Amino acid sequence: MSLNFKQNQTVLLAPAAGVTDSITRKIAKMWGADATITELISSEGLIRNCKKTKALMSFEDCERPIGIQLFGANPDNMAQAAVIASTLNPDSINLNFGCPAKKIVGKNGGASLLLNLPMLEKIIKKVVDAVTLPVTVKYRSGWDNNNIVGVEVAKIAKDNGISAVCLHPRTKVQGFAGKADWSLIREVKHSVDIPVIGSGDIDSPQKAKLMFDTTGCDAVMVCQASFGKPWIFKRIKHYLQTGQILPEPDVTIKISTALEHLHLSIQRYGSWPGLIRMRNQLTWYLKDLPEASKIRAKIVMLTSEEDIRNLLENYKQELIDKGYESTENKEDTSGCKIR
Repeated sequence: MSLNFKQNQTVLLAPAAGVTDSITRKIAKMWGADATITELISSEGLIRNCKKTKALMSFEDCERPIGIQLFGANPDNMAQAAVIASTLNPDSINLNFGCPAKKIVGKNGGASLLLNLPMLEKIIKKVVDAVTLPVTVKYRSGWDNNNIVGVEVAKIAKDNGISAVCLHPRTKVQGFAGKADWSLIREVKHSVDIPVIGSGDIDSPQKAKLMFDTTGCDAVMVCQASFGKPWIFKRIKHYLQTGQILPEPDVTIKISTALEHLHLSIQRYGSWPGLIRMRNQLTWYLKDLPEASKIRAKIVMLTSEEDIRNLLENYKQELIDKGYESTENKEDTSGCKIR
């Protein structure tokens, strides 16, 4: 993975536990994401050879460039886990110092390390020394508003061989509430000479460009706005390159993508587990479509891929009959095909 983000405006899919599995990453790449990162992976689970934990590292070449993201609080164990992860030959190792989830910070991992910068630094040193791959860091601005350490962490990272940092400028206490303070990304960018990735509140092509313009960051990371809308990557890239807004795909493409996602999930995880994993995903795909709430209520009652496929195909046809005509491969005013 080339981490010289300064050569172009890179747009990454953010890691999200329980969401950005291999299938979601593939679909994001298909729709234009430049790079991906795995879900959050426990260093303790890896060194104990936990089968479920190791499965989270699985990826295919079409997901590259890809980083494997690790969390933990023990420097030696984090280094050992990074060595294990590196045997899969990812493009980078990513260290998580930002997850606000109770079960992560309760074990002194994730954002809790923002309260213990000496330990954070030890982890970085150990991991960087243990592997030959580029190592990156994803973190938050601090524990709370009285503990803002965005610049300090970036300097520690840079001084200890980290190849790039990604800042989500919210505190642990803030969670996902309120607004991300993009000015902190700008401060970090002005403080270190390694690539800086901005994250937080990017939900449109215009927001992505605004983050680039106002912070000077080298890349941006998109998270929740991509759930059920993987085409946001194509729309962002097109806007950055041309200044023109691509329309969202029509109902035919949206439902076709949702059904393909469902099929791949069932192929990978089995019929029932794959279907259960997709319930939230299908909800996200249907968001903003007319009468979607009625369809979502029916989905949770269905127990087979065939039944869900029939439901969504019929729903799609009803929308088309009401005027939502198919625009598959339709060109917008820029002459660019939607997909």
